[in-house]
Amino acid sequence: MTPAAQGWRRDLGVALATGMAGGVLLGTREGLATFASNAFADPQHHAIAYLVVPIAVWFFLGPLLMLPVAAVARLRGPVSATTYAAALGGIGTLLALAPWLEDGLVQMRANGVAPSRVLLSALALLTSGLAIAVALFTRAAVAWHVQRSARPFRHLVRMTALAGALACVWTGRFLVSSLGPREVEAATSYAASAGKPNVLLISIDTLRADALGAYGSTSGGSPALDRLAADGVTFEQAITPAPWTLPALASLVTGLYPRHHGAGAVTNRHDPLGRSSLAPGVQTLAETLAAEGWQTQAIVTNPYLLAQSGLAAGYHGYENLTFLSEAMLTGRTNAGQWLFNHLAAHLVAGDRGSEVSDRAVRWLADVEHDRPFLLWLHYLDPHGPYGGAGESRHKTFRGENLFGALSGRGAGLEARSPEPVRMRSGEVRLNAEEKDAVRALYRAEVAEVDHQVGRVLAALDERGLRERTLVVVVSDHGEEFWEHGGVEHGHTLYDEVLRVAMLMRWPGHLPQGERVATVTSLVDVAPTIHDLFGLAEPTTTDGVSLVPLMRGKAVPERAVLSENMLFTEERVALRTDQTKLVRWANGKEEAYDLVRDPAERRDLAGVEPFVAALRDDLDDLTQAMVPTVARSAGANIPVGALRALGYVH
Repeated sequence: MTPAAQGWRRDLGVALATGMAGGVLLGTREGLATFASNAFADPQHHAIAYLVVPIAVWFFLGPLLMLPVAAVARLRGPVSATTYAAALGGIGTLLALAPWLEDGLVQMRANGVAPSRVLLSALALLTSGLAIAVALFTRAAVAWHVQRSARPFRHLVRMTALAGALACVWTGRFLVSSLGPREVEAATSYAASAGKPNVLLISIDTLRADALGAYGSTSGGSPALDRLAADGVTFEQAITPAPWTLPALASLVTGLYPRHHGAGAVTNRHDPLGRSSLAPGVQTLAETLAAEGWQTQAIVTNPYLLAQSGLAAGYHGYENLTFLSEAMLTGRTNAGQWLFNHLAAHLVAGDRGSEVSDRAVRWLADVEHDRPFLLWLHYLDPHGPYGGAGESRHKTFRGENLFGALSGRGAGLEARSPEPVRMRSGEVRLNAEEKDAVRALYRAEVAEVDHQVGRVLAALDERGLRERTLVVVVSDHGEEFWEHGGVEHGHTLYDEVLRVAMLMRWPGHLPQGERVATVTSLVDVAPTIHDLFGLAEPTTTDGVSLVPLMRGKAVPERAVLSENMLFTEERVALRTDQTKLVRWANGKEEAYDLVRDPAERRDLAGVEPFVAALRDDLDDLTQAMVPTVARSAGANIPVGALRALGYVH
């Protein structure tokens, strides 16, 4: 090897060693900063990730940044470790500051504050000066140590190499456990499922029934879902078992009320948002179908639907896009994430409906069509804060912590609503025109999710799967828009929250254009699918098969329950075709005649002849349904992204 080649090799080794050691140190700084800025975000499950993942990223990024420095510097002759250290210090400072500066400028513009040229120039000079100062300090510090002994540098390289390698191993295991394929009990016989129908189960977060044309909306923003309703069955009085996502969707997939499946129960009396997962041993629809030979896949959003919620049971693949989306946002001020966002923006994962539909369409193209499948999609778009439909890739509150949330005044409401919690508390007070603007943003979100659902339905048709697929579309709960003084959900049991969309279509098997006026519940979906597919009736269920109703048969009058509050004191509602009784944990009652008073304006709790029968019905129903799940069952649901969606304030 020639002396020149030896010099290149030596310099390259020094550059890589410096980059690796400095990278791990910079990654440690970013890890600590990420942990501090996300201390509220699920420390039980993700705290180590906040610390370790940035180290793993910089373990590769540091040496990568030193390669061009080595190539340029070597042209001038041999390069010392002090030069590489100075370069890494300066570049690292610029990369550390750039994401924060960009994030701050974006927030300023979003809040109507246009940064002046003077401010931008001052920031550029300050950033450059700080980077130069750090570079000079780093050069001097390394030179001082190297003059005395090279051993400290060698020991630092060895220690950081070990730390970086361990960080990479941990990060790999973390990603595989969070995103990798899940173990599902093998079906008894795939052949037995041949010729069976597919199931496309679509749940839409925070979708009011009356936001769809099929339920009376005149906005024209739901053509895809309206066509689905016209081609199938519309349930006009479908009621959610809970006014928020986790217990409602757990009821959807188990056929059980929250008191029986356990998901969403309070597990930490000191923290009302400590909630339990699905109780062990509770059978889900996915587990039933997987055991019978169905391929099962879930592509969901919402932090309450992370795998530890228990709803991933039975799925061969379970993708929670909110996990990925929040990971992108958690580290948005990290240099590695910032570079990734700018250099490979198309790979940034979001949790909007477009991402759900993109993945669903790809999955439908690749799935084995000789075996039936269950595909569950959960769309988050209509959830507050409203805005960014068709534009933003992330559904989150993040980004409002530096300059404050939007004031909710003027042009700001053209793009994004204020946080629902701020509107409900009165911190943001809107006039009638501004409230209409918020409702318009919500309608835009509904229109966008309708478009995305339409893409998946079109993909079914393109692949010739329409006649072979039972499509079920539901919303988990509705949303308040000042009908009773407040906004959001999880606070009340009025019909704007409890009445949800529920549509079913299966050409040749279900009637076309049928409308069912009888009260139904999300707990009825699982037993209905069992009935339609000829599967054994669930051993335990609170729901009933809706097949007789869909085929026009008379059924006995029925009452359904809603319970499990998110933000307020516990209460339970008994809902019939024409009446409602709400009982609070403190004994208070509300009663409504929904025929004469569909808006629930006149409380009849004091009219004893009206309330007495409802009270007896509620007593009989709840006493016959003693909770079978311990209220402390299951693990706490992560709080991390919950704050991003406004569940944690």
